[in-house]
Amino acid sequence: MPPKTPLTLLYKDISYPQLRSYCETVRHGSMSAAADSLQVSHPTVWKQIRALEQLLGQTLIESDGRRSEITPAGRLLAELATPIIAEFETLRHRFHDACETAPRTLSVAAPPRSYTDDLLGVIAEFRANFPDVRLVMREVFESLGNEMLEAGEVDLVIGDNKCCRNPAELLVEPMYEIEPMVIMPVGHPLAERRRILPKDLAKYSVLNHRDSYADDEGRAILTKAGVFDFPERGFDLILASSIRSCVKQGHGIGLVGRVIPDAVGDPELVERSLKHCLPPTEINGYRSRRITEDPVLRSFIDLVKAKLGK
Repeated sequence: MPPKTPLTLLYKDISYPQLRSYCETVRHGSMSAAADSLQVSHPTVWKQIRALEQLLGQTLIESDGRRSEITPAGRLLAELATPIIAEFETLRHRFHDACETAPRTLSVAAPPRSYTDDLLGVIAEFRANFPDVRLVMREVFESLGNEMLEAGEVDLVIGDNKCCRNPAELLVEPMYEIEPMVIMPVGHPLAERRRILPKDLAKYSVLNHRDSYADDEGRAILTKAGVFDFPERGFDLILASSIRSCVKQGHGIGLVGRVIPDAVGDPELVERSLKHCLPPTEINGYRSRRITEDPVLRSFIDLVKAKLGK
């Protein structure tokens, strides 16, 4: 068997895979998690980090076999290397944009209600303003935003604080607010009132699931008022489209959101604002920290904020 080649000969200079493996290890807290994120083997990550330590002459990670600790030198390297890795990951996109050799694709995910209530006008205007950009809109369901961004499936996730499991890992930017509303059939007793309180809602069958209200403070107010304790409640719904359909058919009243104040309402329903007693739902844009500023993505974000923000 031929003698093994020393790592110092295998890795003569610092390489992108070495820095990427190291930064992923720091970000996730372990080599195993970094290997899963990069879809490589644990030994590969280990070899790349050990080679990096030999090249730099510094211990970056101290491990006792069960847990790993980043050394002060290791944290300094992570701070210096993370922007470099981000630039590498956006190099291909910038190269294509500069050479105009490939059409640009922008992928955005949002919850289902955003398509029925909020974003369709924004999408149409963006496509008219940027005909050379292929805008792909996807749906994101509860807590899956991190996974979609991490896998590179989308460039941006738009949603409330439930759409991303770990928002602290991401760049978060406020986009717009959703005004809380109650809807009811025409002729309902509450339709005669202009100012409705949570205690008034508790007298009727509210169709919403108690966890469908994204804002924690608002959900606590509704729960304290007994809104979800009506004895004849026969529905626990989450999607606004389902709530609207069931309200039309006389199954109860529902809590929904409104972004555009002068939007044309449904003639079969009566809407009343609850902003005097419930906080709005904050909608944010979530992006990966590893991706540098993209002018096309920035244009989309700015358009959303201009059309739907305050």
